[in-house]
Amino acid sequence: MEEYDLVNKVPESLNISIAPFIKIGNGYYYIETRLEKNWFDAYETCRRINADLIAFETIEEWDFVNQYLIKMNIAYVYWTAGNDLGNEGKHNWFSTGKPLTLDIWYPTEPNNYDGIEHCDLFGDRRGSNASYNDLNARPCIMQRHYICEAPQPKTASFIIWLNFQMS
Repeated sequence: MEEYDLVNKVPESLNISIAPFIKIGNGYYYIETRLEKNWFDAYETCRRINADLIAFETIEEWDFVNQYLIKMNIAYVYWTAGNDLGNEGKHNWFSTGKPLTLDIWYPTEPNNYDGIEHCDLFGDRRGSNASYNDLNARPCIMQRHYICEAPQPKTASFIIWLNFQMS
């Protein structure tokens, strides 16, 4: 009997590549660790691979991604889809338009230091856990690494009718 990936309901024998993305928890992510880009260019780069900058919508997603980065010893600061460019002081996920409601900010953040912090990043490791931080006194044009989040894969079902004769 064929084995199935129960999350995506895809037969393992299909050997479908998810490159350049990696699966972390229930999501698919591209983690850029070589190049740094400003927030706008990072967003555009994610869109070119049919993804968005990462938007943490659940604490479980936040935990899975942070645990992965810590386990793999990947310690950079990453752009996310979060920003308050549309309405200063109100941080939303640019990719979904939803407000950033998780309690994942570093203490005293976001604080819009010097009136120039508008694009959100995370990975500023103060202690053993990653913290969420708005751009810590740097404008959105600052060069940083980034993480793209792919939409969930779609599955399709097929019905095959076999017509055979018994002899």
